[in-house]
Amino acid sequence: MAECEKLERCPFFSGHMSNMPGVADLMRSTYCLGDKTHCARYMVASGGLQVPSDLLPNDVARAREILDAR
Repeated sequence: MAECEKLERCPFFSGHMSNMPGVADLMRSTYCLGDKTHCARYMVASGGLQVPSDLLPNDVARAREILDAR
């Protein structure tokens, strides 16, 4: 899989995960370097919406709620 094109600009890892580098690395490898289409943040951004700063990459249910509410 290719690296997510949004990784460089994604504020999630620099802000929310700076104190948990192990978890950040696991999430980065799963979502940013793996299948980005399963990332909740990518889903919302790709839908043309503002990504909430507290949206976790694995919170797909919340991403679907945000997308359905538009």
